[in-house]
Amino acid sequence: MDASCLDAFVDALIDDLAPVPPEGDVGPRLGRLVDCPRPVVDDEALLGVLAAAVSARNLLDFVIASAVVAAERAGVPGRRHLCTGADVLRLLGMAPGAAARAVRVGRAASSLPALTTAQRLGGIGIEFADAVGKGVAHVESRTPLSDEERATVVRALMVQTSPAEVAAKARAIAIDRGASLAPADRVVPVAENATLNEMTLVQNAEGRFEATLDLDVGTGEELCAALDPLCRPVPLPDGSPDPRSVDARRAEALGQVLRTYLSQSRRPMSGGVLPHVTLIRPVAPGVTAGNSGEVVDRLGFGGPISAATAELIACDSTLTSVIVDHAGVPLDVGRAQRLFTPAIRKALAVRDGGCAHPGCGRPVSWCDAHHIHPWSAGGATSVDNGVLLCRLHQSLIHHGGWQVYLGPDRHPWFIPPHTPEGAEPEHLRSHTRRTMTDLPTAA
Repeated sequence: MDASCLDAFVDALIDDLAPVPPEGDVGPRLGRLVDCPRPVVDDEALLGVLAAAVSARNLLDFVIASAVVAAERAGVPGRRHLCTGADVLRLLGMAPGAAARAVRVGRAASSLPALTTAQRLGGIGIEFADAVGKGVAHVESRTPLSDEERATVVRALMVQTSPAEVAAKARAIAIDRGASLAPADRVVPVAENATLNEMTLVQNAEGRFEATLDLDVGTGEELCAALDPLCRPVPLPDGSPDPRSVDARRAEALGQVLRTYLSQSRRPMSGGVLPHVTLIRPVAPGVTAGNSGEVVDRLGFGGPISAATAELIACDSTLTSVIVDHAGVPLDVGRAQRLFTPAIRKALAVRDGGCAHPGCGRPVSWCDAHHIHPWSAGGATSVDNGVLLCRLHQSLIHHGGWQVYLGPDRHPWFIPPHTPEGAEPEHLRSHTRRTMTDLPTAA
């Protein structure tokens, strides 16, 4: 079989997949089967097509991997002014990742005969074959393998059911084999090598921060342990499930870990002072941002922010608020009376018992002390003007239209979002208030 045979097969397949004509084609064409399947009647035919197509895909992937490596051996890329076989495949329209995978699998075929035999029979896909090849390379990079040992490792990896399980099994084999070596000959597994840790942190065009982490398994485990208790779903006040996705809860948990860290006194110093969030504010609202003439509040690292977010950040006790004039010259670095003292926080903790928002109750250590009547509008720093809120529900106060006030029972009460022209919704008691009475002795 040569290229002409493959071309004939492809042409026949294209013809057979032509759309079914309006008058209906009842012949045994593949196009009719996939465009107009008949319930029950075509079940076996469809399953047969799927099985044959998967085997054909596996075989064709093997042909591509074998042919591209053969092209490299014959020097085809160089004569086409290309570097590698992957460049040839990309030129033919294959995605870069798929092209690189095909070359990897083709190059590893000669050293993995058992894997190659399974591919020639159409029994495994190229993704699985690539995972096995990577797994063998992972083991071999840590402990030398003889031909017999390599074949044993291949057999152990091929009984797995997915590429992820292959990778996990390869790591386990490498660790097990490495433990039997003399200490001087042992190599630190990549998953446990802390010297390879990397983190990128960039601010995108919208002003948001994007981070990418590459951590060793120990540091990653510590990160998971720190985030896990903070990621639990929190039902809404009406009892409906938490609408936030897992990713959103994880991001909020990371923010809580950072705020808890910044609130501690025993931590590394930056520029001779403890690291903290710096909010740069003007005497009159706003500070000129660049040459645009727009006046806004801004953060030391993050740059311009909205007034609502500035007020949200201003509630955090780890903040330094810097007052600047129109030229950005500092005039004042804040007042101690603006922050809730440890004694007031303790009183709020006794009264609120954690986040006071209805249905929440997150622990005190997760909460910020929030001014009910904003400090910037003349509010005092006192127990009666304070409420403990987790960052999620503090955001709802600043951005979500929720309102909070101190009721006659001297406990926080909340007003859900509503339109000015609409009827005001029923006020909701704080998390720690179980009754609607305003009697001071009621729970």
